[in-house]
Amino acid sequence: MSYSSGIKNVKYLFIDGGCLDSLLESFSDKLFGKKQLEIDYCRLANGYHKVFYYDCLPAQKQGENQVDYQNRIKPKIKLFNHLKSLDRFHVYEGTARFRDKRRGQEQKEVDIMIAVDMYRHSSRKNMDEATLLTSDLDFKPLIDALVQEGMYVSLWYPKTKANYELVDAADSRQALTVYTVWGWLTEDFRKKVSLPIFEKSSLLPIDDSWTQVDNIEQSTYEVFVYEKENNYIAVFQTIEGDYNLYQHNNLDQLKFFIVHIHSPDVIRYS
Repeated sequence: MSYSSGIKNVKYLFIDGGCLDSLLESFSDKLFGKKQLEIDYCRLANGYHKVFYYDCLPAQKQGENQVDYQNRIKPKIKLFNHLKSLDRFHVYEGTARFRDKRRGQEQKEVDIMIAVDMYRHSSRKNMDEATLLTSDLDFKPLIDALVQEGMYVSLWYPKTKANYELVDAADSRQALTVYTVWGWLTEDFRKKVSLPIFEKSSLLPIDDSWTQVDNIEQSTYEVFVYEKENNYIAVFQTIEGDYNLYQHNNLDQLKFFIVHIHSPDVIRYS
């Protein structure tokens, strides 16, 4: 038992804000028509006693005037203020600098703050379980140290975006998929967008009225994509002989969804 108050199984969530931003931006760009995703952060943090969010404001770019810069960072400031207003949430800001066009922005202090805070809470036995949302391999030594000290560490990471060494270091791990993010979205935003409709069938429901327009070939599967009247259906045959069917009205979004869902959670190299 960790808390003096007697609470059992105290869980803290530590969020690498840059990693979360990258995940949300990817889904916004590839699957939701570049709409700004509306996240219910209380849903994201469900089950956690405290949430620590780490990020920094974007650095001012070379040649960028002050007015443009202030307009660009307004959404991030709004997010920080929103998170600070939520119960259980704590926001810690690092600094950033813009190096050049090729290397882009470099964060400073954020990784160190996360490592120090996680280790401090662990050593003080404030928590029974620590969850870290990140894809940064630099956190592997931290996870190794916490595990060796007896802390139970779980890792949340964007699907296919984390090194297997980082994933394997944690006691448990969860790949963050489009379904994960869908569960975080507000009800109002869900009404504005849609995911491909999934169904399973023992028969192939494709006749001559459908035209094959594409196929997605990976090392372990092949998906055939058909079109009729601006609607698309992707067909994936399982090893049992049944068919997984995905329907959507946007070809690019459907293809991204298929690759995302059927890719392994983490890439391992033999």
